[in-house]
Amino acid sequence: MPLLSPQTITMGTHHLINADGRRYGIMTIANIYQYKGFTFEFHIFLGPVKVNKNLQPSARMGRKFYKVFSEWDKLTKEEKAATQIFG
Repeated sequence: MPLLSPQTITMGTHHLINADGRRYGIMTIANIYQYKGFTFEFHIFLGPVKVNKNLQPSARMGRKFYKVFSEWDKLTKEEKAATQIFG
């Protein structure tokens, strides 16, 4: 049984393109979500990281957070996309 659902959205990738249409960079960032009062970023390899109001990693990620994250992970891809606030 997989640790995380296969429908999990993992990372946002942004391609930097100049005026000539040539790609000169790729920036990949973790998507940030808000769900049931918690703000967190998620990466398929590293898992969830609860973040504070400044989007910095929180010092603590207690049982309440992991319970809410478990609920979020069971959402459909569309429902998860609706909770995404950045990425």
